[in-house]
Amino acid sequence: MTRKQAFLAALRLETPDVVPVAPLVHARYAHKLLGRTDWRAVFEVHQRLGSTHFRGPIGVNFATSGPSEWTTETRLVMQEGTRRVTETVYGGPPGQLRAVDVRGMIPHDPITHKRTEYPVKHPDEWEFVRAWYEDEAARAAGPTFATAAEAFEVMGEDGVPSVGLGSVFGALGNWRGLQDLLCDLYDIPQVIRAVQEAMKPTMALRVESFLASPCEVGWYDICWATGANMSPAMFEEWVIPDVRMVCEMVREVPGKFIGLYTLGRIRDLMPAMVDAGPHFIETFEPNEGDITLREAKRLYGRDVCVMGNFDCVLLARGTADQCRQEALRCLDEAMEGGGYIMLTGDEVPADTRWENLVAWVETVGEHGRY
Repeated sequence: MTRKQAFLAALRLETPDVVPVAPLVHARYAHKLLGRTDWRAVFEVHQRLGSTHFRGPIGVNFATSGPSEWTTETRLVMQEGTRRVTETVYGGPPGQLRAVDVRGMIPHDPITHKRTEYPVKHPDEWEFVRAWYEDEAARAAGPTFATAAEAFEVMGEDGVPSVGLGSVFGALGNWRGLQDLLCDLYDIPQVIRAVQEAMKPTMALRVESFLASPCEVGWYDICWATGANMSPAMFEEWVIPDVRMVCEMVREVPGKFIGLYTLGRIRDLMPAMVDAGPHFIETFEPNEGDITLREAKRLYGRDVCVMGNFDCVLLARGTADQCRQEALRCLDEAMEGGGYIMLTGDEVPADTRWENLVAWVETVGEHGRY
């Protein structure tokens, strides 16, 4: 089987010839190794390593038409060495919102960034956000997926150029910040529901763009929600409705797959996620999570492809032998019966040792054969 064929077979809960291994190489490690952050750089890392490209900076969107009174302007506020502070001003008929982002605060890892000031600073400003998305949806003019199509053509059978889809909950958090957003869910639930409803049409449009693209696999990023330590009841109320919408849209199209990108403690959230209908769930963090890979495969492996759990900290802080042993542990816990893809439990660290990645991939190639 080709790398893509093995990956897709596992997504279908079938047994490929070998367990697919797909380290979550993101921009940070690609920049460290190659000095670039584009999807081609991420793919080149996988080509050198002999692993399967699965995640990278590949997205889709939709075009808009007609004039708009809504604007986004970003300017550089301060730069000292690699540290850059930028200010983004969102403008529209209701007024302006301001965000501040800091990048390059770690000189040896300059891709790292953090939003230090969120646009919505008072609950009253959610009305701005609601109107922003209503305007965007009203001006939608069709899917755009040029980057995804190019990646699909270039990668061929050597990779799976999956499309990343930001979730409604993640977008709410990026406007407000997680702590304040969680308070708003309790204090002004009707306001947040109105904003969610305004966001859902634009999310559906991006899903339609993914479905129109040649890419087979999409992933829906709900890590803000799973990492928030929500109760299952809150999770089902605030997150699952749009997850279900996305999964239903994708499952209507043959040959397309959708999964959920999660982090944190997900044991009690798994039943609701599986019931929503994704083809796969990732990443089953071994350190911050609360469900073992073995348990996840035993309980849910007949319903979803289980992806992840390799301890990414070992790639930076461990030895090649420790990485071999970690690969063997993951194979022992989830390989049997197919339907498993070995990913890192989170992003490949920027200071990962190349020899550790090689040891991991080679071990799976040797011991992960069915």
